[in-house]
Order: sequence, then structure tokens, then C-alpha cells
Amino acid sequence: MEQMTELTKKVLEFLEPDTSKWEYWTTSQPLNSISESACMERFKKRIAQAVSNCEKVIVAGDYDCDGISATTIMVSGLRQLGLECGFYIPDRIKEGYGLSEATVTLAHKKGYSLIITVDNGIKSTQALALAKELGMDVIVTDHHTMDEEVNCDIVVHPTLMESCFETLCGAGVAYECMRVLGVDNDYLLQLAGLASISDMMIVKGQTRALIQNALRLMNQTHEKHIFSLATDREVNETSIGFQVVPKLNAIGRLSNLANVNNVVRYFLAQDDESIFTLGQQITQINTIRKQLSDQMQKTALMKCKGNEDIFMIEDASFHEGIIGLVAGSICASFNKPCIVLAKNEQGYKASMRSPEGFNCMDFLGEYPHFVTFGGHGNAAGFSLNLNEYDLFEKFIHTRIKEYTYSVKKKNTLVIDDEELSLKTIQSLDILRPFGPGFVFPSFEIVQPKIKSLYDFQNHKHRKYTLDSGLQCMRFNQSEAEYKKSVNAIYSFIGTVQINQYQGRKQVNFVIDEIVYA
Repeated sequence: MEQMTELTKKVLEFLEPDTSKWEYWTTSQPLNSISESACMERFKKRIAQAVSNCEKVIVAGDYDCDGISATTIMVSGLRQLGLECGFYIPDRIKEGYGLSEATVTLAHKKGYSLIITVDNGIKSTQALALAKELGMDVIVTDHHTMDEEVNCDIVVHPTLMESCFETLCGAGVAYECMRVLGVDNDYLLQLAGLASISDMMIVKGQTRALIQNALRLMNQTHEKHIFSLATDREVNETSIGFQVVPKLNAIGRLSNLANVNNVVRYFLAQDDESIFTLGQQITQINTIRKQLSDQMQKTALMKCKGNEDIFMIEDASFHEGIIGLVAGSICASFNKPCIVLAKNEQGYKASMRSPEGFNCMDFLGEYPHFVTFGGHGNAAGFSLNLNEYDLFEKFIHTRIKEYTYSVKKKNTLVIDDEELSLKTIQSLDILRPFGPGFVFPSFEIVQPKIKSLYDFQNHKHRKYTLDSGLQCMRFNQSEAEYKKSVNAIYSFIGTVQINQYQGRKQVNFVIDEIVYA
């Protein structure tokens, strides 16, 4: 175990009190041995049969970063074996999530005999039944919760593999399939690591090893597909999560403007011209996504009434691919549950986000008229018929009065601002990757000694400079916060980041919350 700085020890002790486990968290992990699980053996045997019989195979993917990466990994690997392998990812807005009966029908007409789903398929009951009826074989590779038996020929799922694989995302499962077939390579490993970061998987077991090894390879090789979308020339899980992942997810979100299948073509492309052209298009769509997000957020904020216990916001201008981002932003700003809806010809698509301690599924579960409904603790998505809006709104405002929850107080690590230097922050890299199961702590600077402050962009943002020289940035401060006395500040809660400008690196503290005395 390398020599650790005092700040690294403090962070590690905060995240992992059991010192006997410190070596695991401070050591780069090799990939675990290739899975010998029964489901993988069946997968391997069926693919060998497909190769022997010269079958046509279609990979059915999903429209987020994990699904795109998983599709690329599976298609690339199977083509290395000489298989004729097509792929299809559905339109998020027109077709929705998962393998559909329409896709199965079209694949059958085109002569495909084997369907392989990636990052979806577990819940595609009707499509799987149709495939069986048409005499097609289906291999479902997925990582989503499996509540019941899946009606297909083979299921490859983390819960059916060795315990070290239980945290895998969809692309992680696809990559392990390629390892079993002996067609894995460094590029596919990097895509699996990218997807593991994007899907916010628990950073333990094989997922930790995938991310660590993928980031090492990315920084060694500057792989062109990934670095065409990155801003920094050296990346970690944070920069990948902020710079690359949103661009890939934007294509699926704005399916009225772009075809997500072209992102798979981008990752499969070998020539520099195609990579450059498609990369530019991906970046341009993300710019549009950011503009739409900003405009929708402004509209949503204008419709928020601060005294409400829950926000339910709808506007004719809202794009259904972005409502989840807006709901998350409003929820974070007010620390209250928020539902954002977009209207279409069939009805309403909605996304809900909630603070820690508020369970969306529990809250919404009693409403009997959803067309579709799914999600987890702090996020839910659903759809309503056109004539259901008023009824649902009444349900929401009645339900919130009887629903009890307590917002969890953020667990912070108290530090002295003088502990935050370029050297000490860089020393934390030994603990990377951070993520679910090993979350980078929120630092708290108690009674900060404020030397000066500066408001900019019409007092939308504020920069506090402390006596130590540390700059603390508060973005998107509220009007109420702007008017409060600086002398009333008890502490800053936030995270640290290293910014680089004109070749000079500087530590900044990004304030998430200001606690007043």
C-alpha cells in the first residue's frame, strides 16, 4: 500500500472504517477470471452453433450509454467470429424501451434466426413470446432486476454468474460474453468501463476492475472514439461522467433529431473521417440538448411555487427526452420531490425525482391508472392518458399530505480548508474510482474565513475567496441566498475539483449547500 497523505487517510477512514479492507481500495484490481457459469457456457455453445450454421444474428440494444456500448461490444465481437451480425436500438420517443414485437417481426422477415438482447430483454414478455412463436431463438443479456422466469432460450445475467460479477452493467455483461468467446480486446474493455461509469454501478468486484483498467488504457492510448468526445487530455471517472457520457445519452434523448444507431456506427467505425464526422454530429446534438435543458429549466422554475411540498410541472414546450434532467435539477434546487410532464398525441410522459429518504415508487404506487410505470427509490418514469391529468394532479396533492418521509441529512466529512492543496487532492487518486458503494464524500468547511466575495452573471453565481486563498464557487444561488448576510454563514458543504487554465492547475471548492447559523 502506497504512502498516503493525511487527507487520503481521513477520506478512506470515512468511507471504509475497516482498515483490513484498505489494501483493496488502494490497489489497482486485475480483471477477475473468465466466468465459468452455466449461463455463459450455454451462451458460448449457442454462438458456436450460429457460427457453424452461418446464421444471421441481430443484436437488440438500448438507447443510453450503457445500451449503446453493450451493442457495440456484442456486434464487434460476433463479427470477429465471422458472423453476419446486424443491430437495432429503438427510438426512445416513438418506440420506447426494450425489445418490441415490431423489431422481432422485422428481424424474422429479414432472415435473422437468433436475437441477442443487450441491456434489456428481461421485461420484454410479448416480444419474447412472439419470437418463440416465429421459431426464432433469443439470448437475453441484461442486468436489470429479474423478478420472474424469462421466456427465452438463454439468459445471461449477473445474478446467474459468479459473485464477483454481480455489479455488472449491460455492457459489462456483454464484455464478459466476449471474454468467454475469446474475442475481447482493449477497445471493448474501454467501452465496458465507460458504460460502467455511465450507469452508476456499484464500484466493487469486476465493475471496479473494469473501470480502473479502462481508465488506464484510455489515458495510455487516447482512444480516438472516446477522446473525440472528451475535453480533458487525461481522464478519470468524473471527467468521463461529465464530458463523454452526456453527449452519448443526448442522442437517445433527442431521437426526433438524431438516430441513436449512428452512435453504434461511430464506435464501430475504423476510419478517421467517419469518426471525426460522427463525433462532430454527436457533440452538436448535445449542444442542442443543453440549450433545450436550460430553456426548459427556466420555464419550470417560473412555474414552481416555493411553498408547495411537491412540484408537478407541465408545459407545451417540454421535450419528453429531457424531462428527467429537469425534474432532477428542480429536485436538487429545492430538495423536494418533482414531477415534470411532456404532452404528446397519446397522452403525457412524466419523470419524477425525489430527495434521499423519499421513495417515488412507494409514493406513486397507489395510483391505479398509469399506462406505463417503472423506476426505483429516487426516480420514476410513467405515462398517463390525455384525460388523466386533472385526476392525477389531485391524487398527487392529496397523497403528499398523508405521505410522511424524512429527508436524510447529508453525511459530511469536516475538513480545514488549508488541507485542500493541489498535492493533497491529487493524492486522492489512489482511491479511484469513486462511485456508488464508495462515494466521494461531501466536504464541510465549518466557519469559513471569508476574505472576499464576487458575484457574476447578474448575481447568478458567486465566488468566495477564503483567507487561505481557496476559492469556493457557488453556482446558481437563489435570490434568498443572495440577500442573506455573509456573517450568518456557518459552513460550506461541497466537493473539490482541480481546474486547469493556461497550463496552470488550481484547486476549487464547489459549494453544493450553504448552512446558516
